[in-house]
Amino acid sequence: MLRLKLNKKNLLKRKFYGFETEKLTRLINLAFLLLCILFFCGFYFLDSLSKNNIINKLKPSNQFLIKNGFKIENVLITGTINLSDNYIKDIIEIYNDGSIFNVDLSSIYNKIKQNSWVKEVSIERVLPNIIKIKIIENQPIAIWQNKKDNKLIAANGDIIFDGNVNDFKNDFPIIKGKKSEENIFSILKILETNQNFSKNIWSLTFINERRWDLHFNQGLVVRLPSKDINKAWQTIIKLHKNYNVLNLRLTEIDLRNPKQIIGKINFDKNTILRRKHL
Repeated sequence: MLRLKLNKKNLLKRKFYGFETEKLTRLINLAFLLLCILFFCGFYFLDSLSKNNIINKLKPSNQFLIKNGFKIENVLITGTINLSDNYIKDIIEIYNDGSIFNVDLSSIYNKIKQNSWVKEVSIERVLPNIIKIKIIENQPIAIWQNKKDNKLIAANGDIIFDGNVNDFKNDFPIIKGKKSEENIFSILKILETNQNFSKNIWSLTFINERRWDLHFNQGLVVRLPSKDINKAWQTIIKLHKNYNVLNLRLTEIDLRNPKQIIGKINFDKNTILRRKHL
């Protein structure tokens, strides 16, 4: 009788309402997986406030989530050129031992945005174990020389404080003058129309907050007008094409008056004296 009871108990362990326990376990796991998928699909389309509420409620089950794979295993970073990936990974490192639901995306966003290389940033939690970060960097276009030191300037006039000027000193022109950093983009767009010629420019000076002087490697200074800048730029290109002005030992070409062109030449007194004795 005792043996019979034991057999019945063993039978009950092996079968439950006609299902073998192994099959029943598989069905339970499958059901749990389907519920997780449904939950995560719904979670994806929730607004940020609802997501945060759910995340807060899930915090007590942190260890359960970690054991079931909901832990950061990979950080995918795209868009970085000058900004170090390690800078971003160091910010996320504090979340490595917790579940992916405990990652504070707003805090990460704010810390990354503090770096002046960063123009835009988006962060995404990809369940179960991935954080995706997309960066759009500020693009340097010039080196701003002020009274204190030199700084990289982005196209929108923002100062890239975290950039090392020495890494770019051969790539961008130097700009000087009050509010030059705010007005550099428009003049550079004009100069880009002939890059073979503009590559000889090593610096630009913004005069009286209204017009530019261009300083060429060959020692020539071109004084541009405050209006019709593009027309003046085309004039200097035409002059160089016809007369090779960069190699005439000119010190200045003044285009401020659209009705006249004034040029100044550098006379070497020693050369003049030598010629007199020929």
